[in-house]
Amino acid sequence: MSEKQLELYERALARERAARKEAERILEEKSRELYFKSEELKKTNQKLESLVYTANSELQGVFGNIADAYVMMNLEGVPIKMNKVAESLLGYTLKDHIHLYKLVTEEDRPLVPQGFEQLMQKGSLTNFEIHIRRACGEVSYVQINASVIYDRDKKPLAAQGIIRDITSQKRNEQQLVDSQNRLSTLILNLESGVLLEDENRNIVITNKRFCDFFSIPVAPELLQGQNCEQAAEQSKGLFEDPDGFVNRINELLVSKEQVLADELAMRDGRVLERDFIPIYEEGQYKGHLWTYRDVTLRRKYRESIEAERQKYSNIIANMNLGLIEVNNDDEILMVNQSLEEMSGYTEAELLGKKGMDVLLYPGDRDKLTAENESRQHGTSNSYEIRARRKNGELRHWLISGAPNYNINGKVVGSIGIHLDITDIKNLELQKENLLRKLEKSNDELQEYAHVVSHDLKSPLRSLSALVDWIREDNKEQFDEQTLTNFGLIDQTLEKMEQLISDVLNYSSMGIESSKREEVPVKQVLEDIKTLIHIPEHIEFSYPDQLPVLMADRVKLQQLFQNLIGNAIAYCDKNPGWVRIECEEQQSNWLFKVSDNGVGIAPEYHEKVFKIFQSLQKRKDSTGVGLSIVKKIVELYNGKIWLESTPGEGTTFYFTLAK
Repeated sequence: MSEKQLELYERALARERAARKEAERILEEKSRELYFKSEELKKTNQKLESLVYTANSELQGVFGNIADAYVMMNLEGVPIKMNKVAESLLGYTLKDHIHLYKLVTEEDRPLVPQGFEQLMQKGSLTNFEIHIRRACGEVSYVQINASVIYDRDKKPLAAQGIIRDITSQKRNEQQLVDSQNRLSTLILNLESGVLLEDENRNIVITNKRFCDFFSIPVAPELLQGQNCEQAAEQSKGLFEDPDGFVNRINELLVSKEQVLADELAMRDGRVLERDFIPIYEEGQYKGHLWTYRDVTLRRKYRESIEAERQKYSNIIANMNLGLIEVNNDDEILMVNQSLEEMSGYTEAELLGKKGMDVLLYPGDRDKLTAENESRQHGTSNSYEIRARRKNGELRHWLISGAPNYNINGKVVGSIGIHLDITDIKNLELQKENLLRKLEKSNDELQEYAHVVSHDLKSPLRSLSALVDWIREDNKEQFDEQTLTNFGLIDQTLEKMEQLISDVLNYSSMGIESSKREEVPVKQVLEDIKTLIHIPEHIEFSYPDQLPVLMADRVKLQQLFQNLIGNAIAYCDKNPGWVRIECEEQQSNWLFKVSDNGVGIAPEYHEKVFKIFQSLQKRKDSTGVGLSIVKKIVELYNGKIWLESTPGEGTTFYFTLAK
């Protein structure tokens, strides 16, 4: 190497050493600067960490104490942070490792992807509503407001949000909607016409009935928002007083005071009743409500009721029966004119007084008190009392009382109809006296009839004995004609004695014996067969089933024996027959006694029942038998009649009460 090359090399080496020293110096300075920077960064980092910790603590305090549920979740839907409210709402904690998506009810799960997509695209989700099932099994309706958490590169790391339980709110809102719907339906279907206007007279709501009243040919919902300022002018032609209708509406709108039951007469004969109700909110006028009702029938009913009331008031005022209305304390509330005349008091003198104190005879106080108590329990009754007129005269009144009710069905008093029966009571007293006298006279007459019967029969028996003596003492001296005449005398005496007995029976037949017993009719007929002679050529028949009657056996036997005896006596046929038949009716027994005898001409059908009427002059007939039969039938509230064809036979019909 040459010196020149060596010199060049040393120079280069010196420059390199100088450059290295400079680099070391610069590096040392940079190191020193970096150290200081590092120290500053450390201090800044510590401050930052302190700020982050403080902010995090504050945030935790905020989210831990807010009233709403706060949840932070990863992007898979797993919670990574929850406050106490969220744990209480969901019923889960972070230790349960729940998946939030799975809490959504099956019906609402299709909404989850849509909500998550919106959250990722917009970075936030507002007022997202969904149903979730809590740990206890209850379903809650919740509202979610959420946002995405990003890293420094704007990549989504997680999501956080507020969950509000709006179940009660939604329920209340639904109830309000349901209520509004029901109210709307009710208004639309009301029998009253309804028109609600705001403060500017725009229609808020109306119904079909209102449209019908005013002949508006559109649906009610189409009228909402329409202005009604000219409506009265357009509708006034429907009313009898058009200008009055318009003026009254204007008057109400100016006064803005509530008015009820305005009546409007329409040209077609209907009558509407209108209410005007102003609506205020916090003292500020917000509109008004019109309601219209068709009261045509009510008006007619009211007029009819008023006419009826007037009619019955006139009837009550002029009726011949006394009327009193009293309250539960027996205080007189109303009397009519007839009661004034019956009592001698005026209405003014009686009103407010107790009927018992003013009108009643003191001896009947307990009786009237009992009857009044019975009426207060809802019982109607009729009874007699003694009353005193104003002048002190004692009268007898018949009272028919009935409880008086108010509209709630409560007894508030009574109404009594009074009839003065003093004259009737006097007649009854006279009747009782006459009946006693008549009973005494009947007894005396019966006794007299027996005496007369005995006194008449005694000479007849004596005369009969005398005739027998004369005939026996001189029978050898009398010729046939004389003996025949003596026989005629015997027959006449026998007939007279029978006539006297029949008259006695007839006179006593109207007196009913108190002796009644069960009498089998069949047994009576069997007894009669042994008492009277029934010729062999006459058939006597009766059914096996015959009733048992409550009667006097002797009189029942007389009844059948007379009819059967007559049928046998006047039977001219061979063979002949007498038949008994019986038929049950509603309240009677109907008997038939038939024969095929001589019959009775129509003109004698009534006469045969009269005393001493005999159609054929028979020695054994006195003409009293059928009269006795008629009396016995009538004694047992029955009737007797006959049907007959001369030459063919007769049927006697008679009824006896059961």
